[in-house]
Order: sequence, then structure tokens, then C-alpha cells
Amino acid sequence: MNDRQMKYMLTILREGSISRAAELLHVSQPSLSQMVRKVEEELGAELFVRHTTPMVLTPEGECYMQAARSIRSIQENLSRKLDEIRSGSRGEILLGIPVQRALEVVPRIFPWMQEHYPEVRIRLTETGSDSLESLLLNHRLDMACLTTSAKANPLNYILIAREQIMLLAGKHTAIAGRIPGGTEIDIAEAGTERFIRLKPGHSTRITEDRLFVDRHMSPDVLFETESIEVAKRSVAPCRAVFLCPKNYLDISPELYRDCVSYPVSGIDRERHFYICHRRDRYLPQYMTALIRLLQPEYQPGEDVAL
Repeated sequence: MNDRQMKYMLTILREGSISRAAELLHVSQPSLSQMVRKVEEELGAELFVRHTTPMVLTPEGECYMQAARSIRSIQENLSRKLDEIRSGSRGEILLGIPVQRALEVVPRIFPWMQEHYPEVRIRLTETGSDSLESLLLNHRLDMACLTTSAKANPLNYILIAREQIMLLAGKHTAIAGRIPGGTEIDIAEAGTERFIRLKPGHSTRITEDRLFVDRHMSPDVLFETESIEVAKRSVAPCRAVFLCPKNYLDISPELYRDCVSYPVSGIDRERHFYICHRRDRYLPQYMTALIRLLQPEYQPGEDVAL
């Protein structure tokens, strides 16, 4: 198992087909297929089930890929340690973050990193928390800030902030006329309201979906959007309601001229804001410093959510 073979085999697995992997790797499909057959002959086992789309692994293939990832992780960690010894505080961070959280976090981290680690480059990937978690697990990111629930997997979840879900309602909605703002409510209290919802992929949408299933609700949806800003600023003029993390309401106090908000009860699997990395990933000094910027109580070596 050499470096080129591991890289090619992992790319085939990630892309789900030899043809897409060949295109990405800038090699011909026949030569890539030949390499796969050569590896399988050397191992005496088939690694892929070829008649499925996308291609999936055989049990032997699962074992091979697990070993390949472990070897590549060891190699990358050694390279990073040597680079840190040679160059001091110089390097690159592949950082994932949801777009809405980026509004809050990016203005904090970039000036600080420029001052303390000017030779470190941060490359951002902005997408939903669930996608970021998958990218981390598949070694496509170094770190990610995301809203999720801590899980028993290869990631280290370091708590930055606890998240509370609120129902934002226009003052001309029925619920606002019936229940004083600030009162904790069950989401069923808003069963007759029109909802503005975030599109699938947002962590809040996952919480919403669970709440609606638990309460056997089929909400009247006015529209769906990718943007929390669009949603929360449409609530009052649309006489609608919107489930939103409290921190996004706290940064827009002007909303309360025309809206009220309610803490929502009955959320049995809470999702909070974490910075995450793989436990098997070596963290250079500048990555540890970035974690401490967001969570001052962090100590290297911790492998559980704070």
C-alpha cells in the first residue's frame, strides 16, 4: 500500500465511481481501473462492489480504507509536527463554519490571528453544520465551528456556547395577542400560525422537524429560506412566526419593536455551538490558540465536550 494507491482508492470511495475519481485525479479511467485490480490482486480480495451506484465497499474494502485513513493521518500528523519545528508559527487551517455563524465568529478570529500568527492562512468552507461534520469525519477539514449535539465518534466536540431555541412572532399574530412575550411555550401553542422555515441542512431545521413530529404537527409554511436574516426580518411584515436560536435574536434588538419571542420547551436533544476537530489530528500551536480564543477553558488533550 503506497501513498499514490491510498490517495487514489480514497478518492474513488469519496466520489463513488472510478470515472469521477479519474477525472478529479487527472488520470485515465482504464489506468485507474487497472490500479484497483492490481491492489485487489495483491491483497487477494475485492475491495469494491462494482454493480452499485455509487460504488460501495466490501467488508475487505472497509478494512483497507480504515487502514489507509489511519496511515495517511499518521503521515499528515508527522508532516505537521516537522513543519511546526522547522517554521515555527506558519501554516494553514482549513476551517468550516455555517454562514450565519461566520457573521459572528469570522470578525473575531481573523484580526486576532493576523496579529498573533501572521504567517498562518485560514481557508474557509461555509456550509451547513451537518455537512461540516461529514467533511471533518472524512478528513476534508482541519477544524469546524458548528451547531450540533456531541456524539460518540472520532471528533472532539469543544463547547463554545449553549444554544436556546426561541419562537419569534410578529405582534399581530394570534399567539402574540394571547400569550405575553418571554413566556415559555410548547410549540403546539403556535399550531395555527404561519411559519417561516429554514431550508434543510440548517441545524435549527433539524430541531424544528423533531418538534413537529413529536407534536404531530403539520405547520402552515409561508416560505423557506437559506437565510436566518431574511427569515427573522420577514416575521413582522408577514405576520408569521419563526424558530430561531436566541443568539441571532440578541444581535438584532430592533426586531422587538414589532415582534415578541418565546423560549420553546420540549426539545429533548439539544444542539449547541462547538468547535470540533478529529481526535487523531495533531494540533499545531496556532490551532490550539484558535480554539482557546473561542473557548478560553480549553486544555490540549481534552477529548470530550466541555
